[in-house]
Amino acid sequence: MSGKERHPIFEVMSRETERIKANTAYRFLLVTGPLTGIFLLFFIFQQGVAKRLPIALVDQDNSSLSIKIGHAINASPDVEIVAANPDIFLAQQWLKNGKVDAVVVLPKALEKNVFQGIEAPVPVYINGTNVTVAGIVQRSVLTTLGTYSAGIQLKKLALGGANTEEAMARALPVTIQKHVLFNPYSNYSYFLNSAMLYFILFLFAFMSSVYTFGNELKRGTGKSLLTAGNNSVRLAIAGKLFPYTFIYCGFAMFIAYLLYVIEGTPLNGNFFVLFCGQLISIIAYQLLGLLIVALTKNLRLSLSVGSAYIMMGITFSGLTFPMEGMLPLVKPITAIFPFTWWEKLFISQSLRGAPLKEALPYLCYMLLFMLVGMSSFKLYKRGLSDSKYWGKL
Repeated sequence: MSGKERHPIFEVMSRETERIKANTAYRFLLVTGPLTGIFLLFFIFQQGVAKRLPIALVDQDNSSLSIKIGHAINASPDVEIVAANPDIFLAQQWLKNGKVDAVVVLPKALEKNVFQGIEAPVPVYINGTNVTVAGIVQRSVLTTLGTYSAGIQLKKLALGGANTEEAMARALPVTIQKHVLFNPYSNYSYFLNSAMLYFILFLFAFMSSVYTFGNELKRGTGKSLLTAGNNSVRLAIAGKLFPYTFIYCGFAMFIAYLLYVIEGTPLNGNFFVLFCGQLISIIAYQLLGLLIVALTKNLRLSLSVGSAYIMMGITFSGLTFPMEGMLPLVKPITAIFPFTWWEKLFISQSLRGAPLKEALPYLCYMLLFMLVGMSSFKLYKRGLSDSKYWGKL
């Protein structure tokens, strides 16, 4: 700057920008990786709800009733009959080979037993390997069979002289009123994309922090970093993180655009609170990456430990397995990952539209992770200053 010295934080930012330009790995962690992950996940889950899952129909009765039932099952948007054959053993082989997700068997004398008032069970074989797929197929097939069975019962009662109300009461003595709150369409995109897209962002924020801070020790450039920061580790860290934080916040806004504008994810709460949570989570993960580097003072070990920590975060967040079902000894582990609290904040503010007072504790928990990361500043400065920590892989 003409006649003036730049503030140390700008010196560090300029230094880091040059390092990003010169290092392909930095550019991958900062731009290419997050962008690829975001687009990949967005298009994978864009459909939102699994449809037309393949099933096989074994029609051993070949009656007008069995044909109608087959058409009714195939009319469901969740499943599609891709194979029909009267040989049950062949159908079971398709199921074992993974060609179909379920086999529906319409047994012999089905129509005859139904009209004679004899119980006519319809066996359904479902592949339970994938819990989600099995649940969708089971719900679709059993709902269709139950609805068709109730319809037949209503017709028989009506022919016996019962009026519509009496027939309904006898055919369906107990009715269920189901109200799905906050995600009434059971859209997997609302559930998975909202979590996985941000997890990808936090993953790259964390791993880029581990790599860039660890690389200073590996390359022995610690004194250069401190010199640019006027020997202040706080200014050095702030200037070094700023380009990454700024770009990752841009990605956070891009994810919000994909979710709320393109995909139509519900936003029932306060977006400003959500953005604050995004920013805090990004910085928290960056500072936790610094903490791991400061403790290990070894780039390779830091990357290994960091990878294990970040991936455990999604496992123990309650996203795929609810916390309520975890063992009492496991539940406290969920609290040591910022992603756990981010997920709670997102559900609270985006899907449920909960009051602000419910979101504040989650924000405070995430701020605690920032404080934990900041506690490593002096320890990291020692690594930057002492040559015995330099050059380690």
